[in-house]
Amino acid sequence: MIKEASIVSHADIIIIGAGIMGASIAFQLSRQSDKSIVVIDARPPVGGMSGRTFGQIRQHYSNALMVELSIRGFDTLENWGDRVGFGDPGYVKMGYMLFVASNQIDALKRNIQLGQDLGVDTRFVGPDEIKHIEPGLTVNGLTGACYEPNGGYIDVTRMVLSWLNAAQTLGVQLFTPVSVKALTTESGRITGVETDQGRVTAPIVINATGAWGRELLSALELEVPMKSTRLDMTYIDTETQGSVISSCVTDGVSNVVMRPHWGSTMLVAAYPPDPILVEDPVGPVEEYAYQMHHARMRRAFDDRIPQLKDFTVLSNVSGAYDVTPDFHPIVGWAPGVEGLYLAMGFSGHGLKLSPGIGEAVAAMVLERPAPIDISALRYERFAQNDLMHLAYGPSARA
Repeated sequence: MIKEASIVSHADIIIIGAGIMGASIAFQLSRQSDKSIVVIDARPPVGGMSGRTFGQIRQHYSNALMVELSIRGFDTLENWGDRVGFGDPGYVKMGYMLFVASNQIDALKRNIQLGQDLGVDTRFVGPDEIKHIEPGLTVNGLTGACYEPNGGYIDVTRMVLSWLNAAQTLGVQLFTPVSVKALTTESGRITGVETDQGRVTAPIVINATGAWGRELLSALELEVPMKSTRLDMTYIDTETQGSVISSCVTDGVSNVVMRPHWGSTMLVAAYPPDPILVEDPVGPVEEYAYQMHHARMRRAFDDRIPQLKDFTVLSNVSGAYDVTPDFHPIVGWAPGVEGLYLAMGFSGHGLKLSPGIGEAVAAMVLERPAPIDISALRYERFAQNDLMHLAYGPSARA
């Protein structure tokens, strides 16, 4: 339920952002404390980038922290009734497969071994096994892939609204649409926020707004090394009797990501040769841009699923993913501003990481032992040249 009453004047904790990360943090804080918590967003819940994601979830990563966070995330998805107790995340288990170029096979195998060592059900599959799992795919030019049977996708809207409703039953107040105009500080300490409906004071503010939070931070002379890259996605009708693929597939060779949606429909994203930088992550997209996207899809299908290259376009949707220099999020206390916490730059990975991030952030804000050490994601790592490892180089497949 969206709060329609006048905004409050004070809270113990303010969370800016009612997307997947803000919702997860709000729920965990309300579950673990009796603090007065408000969530503020300029858009309705899931009205930003969280509502414009591909929805794909997996556990394939280049470093132990991200794998461990994804394990906690999958545990929450599979045990939602016990972990959250309200609604459901719309988790559909259909498997996840990642193809990489031949010069990335060693990196792929390293990541698979990392996952296996931490308990992930994942394995390397060669061309013959790829064809056995997905008979509709053409395996020409493929050397191998990662396969995770527990991968799939979630309904992000259902997941966020479930978290927010659960949080509200525990006392969290949600104010939307309410725009935060500025962060207020005094003597180097956060004092609250200024909104278009008045000031709200609080000793702790959590910035979980993604791209929209950069302007708020720059006013405090805190520059966030993050840029927004547009992701175009298209729902297509394959005009077949059923889905040609049964898994979520990320093809790092043809540079296309695809998953079955319903019946003969699929959701497909085809990455452009160069990233498309955007100022407004949910702004309008010209029809020509979608035509270019469709052309990239057809070229990719020519390699991987040639029988589908004459697909019918049903609809298009564009979102954006925020990327940092190492393609990993920024999570931790903001340097130089006491009481300000950052949870930004998730680059599309927030879907499966959000349960673990929510738990860890809540513990840190409440000054309790965290279930998982996320200090590697701190803001200061960029200046310290302590970047997160990327097995495939700069890539959303981090």
